[in-house]
Amino acid sequence: MSRSRGLLIASLLLAASLPAQEGSHPNTQIVILENEFVRVVDIRVPPGVFEPEHSHARGVTIAMSDYDNETKSIPDGKIGRGHTKFGEVKWVEPVTHEARNTGTTEQHVIRIELKKDAPPVGRSATPDPLDALVICKDTQKLLFENAYVRAIEDRAPAGSATAKHTHKRGLLVQLSDYDSETTTWPDGKISRTHATAGGVNWSEPVMHEVKNIGATATYAIRIEVK
Repeated sequence: MSRSRGLLIASLLLAASLPAQEGSHPNTQIVILENEFVRVVDIRVPPGVFEPEHSHARGVTIAMSDYDNETKSIPDGKIGRGHTKFGEVKWVEPVTHEARNTGTTEQHVIRIELKKDAPPVGRSATPDPLDALVICKDTQKLLFENAYVRAIEDRAPAGSATAKHTHKRGLLVQLSDYDSETTTWPDGKISRTHATAGGVNWSEPVMHEVKNIGATATYAIRIEVK
């Protein structure tokens, strides 16, 4: 056996013996965005593929495909099996588990892991009259809210436009391809964007108007971080 081949085999054996670490699945999990608030992981697991023990922080999962999977939580060994549909948005607590795609389709998930604890409970803030859920009732719907995040579904028909409204800092996850024109305030800056399904963008608190200037409806999930 050549020296180089021997070193390669030794390296592979060493790698196989190491315990799984958070985010140690380069073939199925890729960090696509990270800042002081969140880490966003794009998870793509082909049918039949098994993921060894790994951990996730609390946060939100957004299903980008229909899929079936099985998980085994650690250390209790609890088994979970389920079918998830495209577009499902779920709150998830911290977990260490093994997982397997038990279906016939790719498991594609955008997982948003939060880095900070929930803000302290205090007196309720004065409601924002320009809040997106107040101004954009026809196109934006609250999916759920807790101490950490607010999850909003955004669906706007082709040709529609929203009045001036606000969003807190957070992420926009695109579930469809669409074209939009945005006017931000107070600067009045106008920008045009072509969104692609699977795209993920971070934004600071914003006040804007948005027009769907394409031929297809917008479909996106906005996760506002508290």
